[in-house]
Amino acid sequence: MNLPLRPSGIPAVGDLPWGSHFCQFYGDRDDLVDSLVPYFKAGLENNEHCLWVTSAPFGAQDARTMLRNAVPDLDQRISRGQIEIIDHRDWYMQSGGKSADEVLQGWVDRHGRALAQGYAGLRLTGNTYWLERKDWSGFVDYEARVSDTFRSHNIIGMCSYCLDRCGPMDVLEVVRNHQFALIRQAGEWELIESASMKSAKAELHKLNTELEQRVRERTAELQHALRMREEFLSVASHELKTPITSLQLYVETLLRANHRGTLTPDQAAPKLLRVKEQCGRLENLINTMLDVSRASLSDDPLPIEPEPMDLAEMARSVSEDFAEGLQRAGCRLRVQADSAVVGHWDRMRLEQLVTNLLSNAIKYAPGTDVKLSVHASEGSATLVVSDGGPGIPKESQQRVFERFVQLSPKSHAGGFGLGLWIVRSIVDAHGGSIELFSKPGEGTTFKVTLPSHRSA
Repeated sequence: MNLPLRPSGIPAVGDLPWGSHFCQFYGDRDDLVDSLVPYFKAGLENNEHCLWVTSAPFGAQDARTMLRNAVPDLDQRISRGQIEIIDHRDWYMQSGGKSADEVLQGWVDRHGRALAQGYAGLRLTGNTYWLERKDWSGFVDYEARVSDTFRSHNIIGMCSYCLDRCGPMDVLEVVRNHQFALIRQAGEWELIESASMKSAKAELHKLNTELEQRVRERTAELQHALRMREEFLSVASHELKTPITSLQLYVETLLRANHRGTLTPDQAAPKLLRVKEQCGRLENLINTMLDVSRASLSDDPLPIEPEPMDLAEMARSVSEDFAEGLQRAGCRLRVQADSAVVGHWDRMRLEQLVTNLLSNAIKYAPGTDVKLSVHASEGSATLVVSDGGPGIPKESQQRVFERFVQLSPKSHAGGFGLGLWIVRSIVDAHGGSIELFSKPGEGTTFKVTLPSHRSA
C-alpha cells in the first residue's frame, strides 16, 4: 500500500512525500556512508525499488559493503532485483554519454518497472563527483528538469555534490534546483532551505495547528452531542412510561365502572379528558423522539404538509397556550400581528417552531420582556421573536442552530440542544430563511421569513 509520506532514513530530513528531489553536500566518504546507507536502508525496508548510482570516492563495491553492514540480507535483495548498485559510467555515460532526455526517461522507466514488480515506488541517488567543469552548465539545466519529472511519480531522489568540487555560485545553483539541501556541520546534518520554502513550511505548520485545534473542538462537540443524545433517549424512554401507566389506570377504571354499571357521564368526562391529555403528551414525546432520530441518521429535510392557514391566528393561539409558562418564568409577552397573514404552510410544524422559540426565551431570558410579531409582505410573511436576555456572542451565533448544541448548558434546566435545530429545519423545509440578531447584554431576536406560496 502506498503511504502518503515515506521515511527518508535521515533524522534531519524526516518523512518525505513522493516526488521529492533534494541534494546533499558532502566532504568525505564518511559523510556519504552516514547519509546514503540509512537512506537506502529505509527504502528497502519500506518495499521500494532502489537505484544507487555511484562515483569516486565511493564506488559500487564500497556501497555494497557499507550497506550490507546495515542490511544483512542485502545479497538476497540484490538477487531478486529490489536494489541496483551501479557505477556512474553504466548510467550516465553509456554510448559516450546520455542526453538529459535519455537520463530522465531512464528514471521514469525504472519507476514503471518498479511498480510493475509490486514495489511502492523508486528511491534513487546519484553522486556527481564525476562531473567535469566543462559539463557543469548542461548538468545544471538537467537538474532543473528533474523536479518537474519526479513530481508526478512515486520517486524520491537525492543527489550528492562534493563540496571540494563546488564553488560558491555552484552551491547557489544546486540549491536552487532542489527542494532543499543537506550539509554537515560539526558532525550534524542540517537543512538549507530558501526563504520561500521556510515561509511555506511555517504557514503549513500554522494551518496544521489550526486544523488540529478545530478537530479537537469538533470532536469535543460530537462527544457532547452523543452524550446528550443518549441522555435524551434514556430520559424519553422513562418519560414514556408515565403517560402509558396513567392511560392504563384511567382505562381500567373506566372499564371497571362500566362493568359495574355505575359509570355516569359526569364521572367519565374528567377521566376521558385526562386520557386525552396523556395521549397528547405521548404524541409530543414521540414526535420529539422522531426528530432526534432524524437528527442522528440523516440530513434529509423534515416532511411537511402545507395547507391554507392564518399565521397570525396560529401565533396568537400558541401564545395563549404559553401564557402560564411565561408567567411562571416572569416573562411579559407582547404580541403584534396583522389581522390576517394567510399562506400555504404546515400548521403543525409552524406551531412547533413558535413553541420552540418561545421556550427558548423562557429558558434563556427569564424575567424579561418577550415580543412576538407576525406581519405579511408581498409574497412572504415574517415572524419575529425577541427577548431581553443576556444575548449570544458573535462567535457562537452560527452554532446555535446545530443539533445537540447547548452554549450554556448550566444556565437553565432541561433541554437537549435540539430546539433551534428543529426551528431551522422547519424553516428550510418551507423554503424560508431565519436570521439571528444578538449582542451580549442586549437580548436576542430570531427573524423567520416564509414564502406565502410553496410550489408543489
